[in-house]
Amino acid sequence: MPDHALDCLSDVSIVVPCFNEAHRLDVAAFEAHLREHPGVSFLFVNDGSTDGTLGVLASIESAHPSQVEVIDLSPNQGKAHAVRAGMQRALSREALYVGYFDADLATPLDAIQELVEVLDTAPKIDIAIGARVALLGREITRRATRHYAGRLFATAASLVLGVPVYDTQCGAKLFRANAMTNELFRRPFRSRWIFDVEILARHLAASRRKDGIYELPLRRWTDVGESRVKLTDFVRAIGEMAMIAQEYRLPRGGSGVLQLLSAPFLRYVGAGGVGTLCHYGVLMLSVELFGASPTLGTVLGALVGAFVNYQLNYHLTFVSVAPHRSTLRAFLLVACLTTALSGFGMSYLVSQRGVHYVLAQIACTSVVLIVGYVLNRFWTFAEPGKRSSRAPEASKVRELETESSVSQQPR
Repeated sequence: MPDHALDCLSDVSIVVPCFNEAHRLDVAAFEAHLREHPGVSFLFVNDGSTDGTLGVLASIESAHPSQVEVIDLSPNQGKAHAVRAGMQRALSREALYVGYFDADLATPLDAIQELVEVLDTAPKIDIAIGARVALLGREITRRATRHYAGRLFATAASLVLGVPVYDTQCGAKLFRANAMTNELFRRPFRSRWIFDVEILARHLAASRRKDGIYELPLRRWTDVGESRVKLTDFVRAIGEMAMIAQEYRLPRGGSGVLQLLSAPFLRYVGAGGVGTLCHYGVLMLSVELFGASPTLGTVLGALVGAFVNYQLNYHLTFVSVAPHRSTLRAFLLVACLTTALSGFGMSYLVSQRGVHYVLAQIACTSVVLIVGYVLNRFWTFAEPGKRSSRAPEASKVRELETESSVSQQPR
């Protein structure tokens, strides 16, 4: 195996995003790897941790100043942002390969050398990613529920990307440090939870070839600790997958059906349907099981339906990254406006034009659906920077501040 890639300092730079890892970060494992492989350096990104993570990372940096750097981001901005900030810093170094590993070391650090070998022996490959495949002779310890959920997710990712990828979410990836990789991390990710899929989509869209990505079955992988994934993360993952399918026009089979299913308007209608079902469900439960009055039941149902509708539109339909304090207020204003529009339309069509109330309701529902969708897409859940004339400047300032804070971290 060629091993010159591990012989000199900074040839391999690994980003490790950290959030509240003070009590589970395996400091001994990182330090042992640093001693054994002087050609590997680690760039730890503290993503606004609220425990003692920063202190732990600072102690590692102090003990290995030539191989370890710590970036402190505040407040917490999510793994996608932390990885991107770290990768941009790593790419600014004189490194042959850059990559990122999860802080829990579910993938052991000795996998770095296996990934290096892939890139070292195949110049056409830009990205080598670990894959958790339970083959005979390999130690892959994973809970059954996560395994089967992963298979469903991989199937969806394969359809969206147009390549038969087995494991996009494994936290062990290595990239060739070149212009292509720089471009992958130049722009902020639209996705927060499945940014790994977006990275692959960017590469496939830019290169228009599949042989630049290689999946390496890992020798060992262990499910570490409890999952931090919430229900809204699963909902958001579906929305982000649809967004990636819309934004990155990749060649794939059945693209017409996929484009239809990923259409934001269809998701908007679906979210409204789910919200309505929740409204009726709460109404019937309140009246039939708890003896509440229909009036109270419908009020409770409307509140629950509105909450569900908002959450689905935020995470699934529009995959918003705007703060809830602004989107929720705008969503409620749009709801009030469309309700008033529906009432006015019904009054006009029935009283003034003599239209049957059922037909009038169908007409009003159609108009309100379109008006609500347009307002929510281009105002309520618009990307930060597109809702007002001042927002783009603020967004640009935040971006420049982040890049400045990253580049000014001392070694």
